[in-house]
Amino acid sequence: MQQTQSALLSELEFGIKHLPPTLPAERQKEIDGMVAELKALGEKADDGAMRDVMVATGKIEWPYRQAYKGMVMECCSQTEHQMMIENLRPATRKKFKNIGGDDVSIHELVRSRIFEEQLTPEERYEVQEASLNARLQMIEFMKEVIVNRPKDLEKGLAKARTDQKKLEDAIDQLEALTKIDADWAPDIQAKVDQFKLGWSISEPDVLVGDVDKEIEYWQETFAASEAEV
Repeated sequence: MQQTQSALLSELEFGIKHLPPTLPAERQKEIDGMVAELKALGEKADDGAMRDVMVATGKIEWPYRQAYKGMVMECCSQTEHQMMIENLRPATRKKFKNIGGDDVSIHELVRSRIFEEQLTPEERYEVQEASLNARLQMIEFMKEVIVNRPKDLEKGLAKARTDQKKLEDAIDQLEALTKIDADWAPDIQAKVDQFKLGWSISEPDVLVGDVDKEIEYWQETFAASEAEV
């Protein structure tokens, strides 16, 4: 297996290890089956096949992850942060709070200059390890919450599936614009492909607002082009 393919497989396996606890066993089995088929291809599993499985996996887990995030925000948005704080040694905890650790998300903080400048390499590693452990602790904590609040989960899933359909429809609407003007079609299709790749388990989520803005941009471009004729 080539280096790029091996890296993509590692990304896929990492993502699968961190699927939301709201994902039911039958959907997990479906994902495991796709991965097994991919691995069975061996050297024949090219980049395209890898990304197809990553996108398919992302589409399956997306509504369950959104429902999970919604339940976390509703019941215990600060719980994971508190777990992370408690995982730090007292001295590191004090320095972490002094540089604003309680005021921003851990993701924002670790990318900041102050994080690099005010903490030693050992302390930065400790914070990142504490954050990872807190995430795992939170998953275990939420498993019990999910079991005890099935109606909230179903409500969250219903909303997430509606949102997923809106996003899919918006991407389809953008792709339909490729048929309007052959000259612009490659540029539009490139954005469509980028948005579709956003379903991948290893990519940041695409927002429907971003797709809507792209649709609006091209509609205005076509209108301006027609006005010039």
